[in-house]
Amino acid sequence: MNASSVERSEGFLFLRRPLFLAFMLGCGVSVLGSGRFTLRLIADGTLSFAFVPLCQLSAFAVVHRLQHSRLPFRQAVDRYFAGNTPWLWWMAALMVAAAILPAIRAGSVLPMMLVSIPIPIALSMRFDWRLFRGDGRTRAQAAMDILLQRAIAWSLATAYFLGLAITSRDFFYLFVEAGQAISTWVREIL
Repeated sequence: MNASSVERSEGFLFLRRPLFLAFMLGCGVSVLGSGRFTLRLIADGTLSFAFVPLCQLSAFAVVHRLQHSRLPFRQAVDRYFAGNTPWLWWMAALMVAAAILPAIRAGSVLPMMLVSIPIPIALSMRFDWRLFRGDGRTRAQAAMDILLQRAIAWSLATAYFLGLAITSRDFFYLFVEAGQAISTWVREIL
């Protein structure tokens, strides 16, 4: 193998998981929005939610730099994004549920989301814990790495999302509709 082909394969290694995360988010937008997978909605959702892996990547780059990790950055990124695997399976399960439910009952995916969300949170935290401890970091250092990474990523994503959403009149109605869906769900349970 020559040097250029090795560099291309490392470039793909670096990008494959972030791109797959963006693609899965696009698939979720498509199936949750229309009840099926459509190329137009997948492409639009992928581009619209590309900020999620970009925010994760930016935050991880800061933490990786502060760690003085021995692991090369491209490999570390690939391992870090492997921590999204529980989220990808969770999204896939929700997409299947949304696809098989009748359109009128599509709102019934919300209770499944609320009840099951601790599972991918805990599993992805375990992935990150193992990654950050893998470089010989102490428990306290690994915990600080996770907290710093989450704080940066969530702050960036929130600023980006709210920056775009606040400029839209529909943003207010999103909360109104979410509140109505939650109150309907609570009434059905009680």
